[in-house]
Amino acid sequence: MSLRYAVGSDVGSVRENNEDHVRVVPERGLFVVADGMGGHVAGEVASRVAVESFIEAVAKQPRPRRIKDEIAILEAAVHAANNAVMDTAQARGLIGMGTTLTAALIRGRTATIAHIGDSRAYLANDKLWMVTQDHTMAALMVQSGLLSEHDAAAHPERHVLTQAIGTGRTIEPDVFQTRLPRATRILLCSDGLYDVVPAIEILQLMQDPDLDATVPALIQAAKAHGGPDNITVVLIDP
Repeated sequence: MSLRYAVGSDVGSVRENNEDHVRVVPERGLFVVADGMGGHVAGEVASRVAVESFIEAVAKQPRPRRIKDEIAILEAAVHAANNAVMDTAQARGLIGMGTTLTAALIRGRTATIAHIGDSRAYLANDKLWMVTQDHTMAALMVQSGLLSEHDAAAHPERHVLTQAIGTGRTIEPDVFQTRLPRATRILLCSDGLYDVVPAIEILQLMQDPDLDATVPALIQAAKAHGGPDNITVVLIDP
């Protein structure tokens, strides 16, 4: 599979440790970002366990003949990751830890997206489209008509999660497929990027054809805006 991609993760300018975790499985076209929560150690553990368990669950399944069957594979993998994090928390006494998880499985011109929490997936060409829906209190208020999208960006509950891996045995991840138009890139990122870098600046930086230069440029932009959180970026050119 001839996918061009670049990956970067940075602790940021304020935090002492990086609770994000990112993994790529090039031969499967699989990309996963997770942003852990629950304290100094617990967040790191949650994101790592979730990503590794998710990838293991996908790897156990043969590549299906029909692209649409990838949805069931990724959905099962999210639930496997959730169980693994819950079991680890119980075994190690790290109750309360959890993590976001956003993954893209690329096959031809189709991306299968699995998502829970408030990390994000975007598509970009001459515009930037967010294709995931944040699982936050602020996003829920927007959906209910109680808050505008503009006000949600600065709302105090914009990162209060309504769903995350590790917060309960029953979760409802978003798993869907989207077509990839020609000359369209895929961006996966933690909130350390989009929360501080304006969308127009992200899009401008993504116009650089050099993926290996664009990823550190995006991370540096987040740090230039204060870098208050860990920053993880995956950029894919299918």
